[in-house]
Amino acid sequence: MGERGPLPLPYARRRNKRRTSGKAVTVARPALPKVLTGEARAEWQRVVPELEEAGVLAKIDRAVLVRYCVAWADWCELESMLGKSGKLIRGQKGNLVRNPLWLMKRDAEQTVTELSRQLGLTPIARLRSGIAHERPADPEDEERGIRVMERYRKMVEG
Repeated sequence: MGERGPLPLPYARRRNKRRTSGKAVTVARPALPKVLTGEARAEWQRVVPELEEAGVLAKIDRAVLVRYCVAWADWCELESMLGKSGKLIRGQKGNLVRNPLWLMKRDAEQTVTELSRQLGLTPIARLRSGIAHERPADPEDEERGIRVMERYRKMVEG
């Protein structure tokens, strides 16, 4: 059950801020587990460098990261199986019923969503943790900007 009562006011949040002991967690890449294979390993290799670059990944996050990667691999497998068999299948009496794979996929989605929030893999989680979004430099954008400035100068001069 969730917390009861109205949401706390901003000043109350500042006043009741948890005091820390001053200890810090070392930011470092956790070791890749040998049990991860296939899609789970690919997701690990996709996500870990991004989290490491953002500075939000520590060695103690390994268990959460493993659970996320395994849940992602499960979701991908269930998605492909569901694509082959369909959302509805014939039941014992011959009528159409919801495919049990769909329920398993929904559970995997919930797990992936919750763990991605904890790891900072969603846009709102990154904003809450103060990670800035940067657009990589694109040479075409620079050329486009130069052309716009040249057109503007011509308009002003002539």
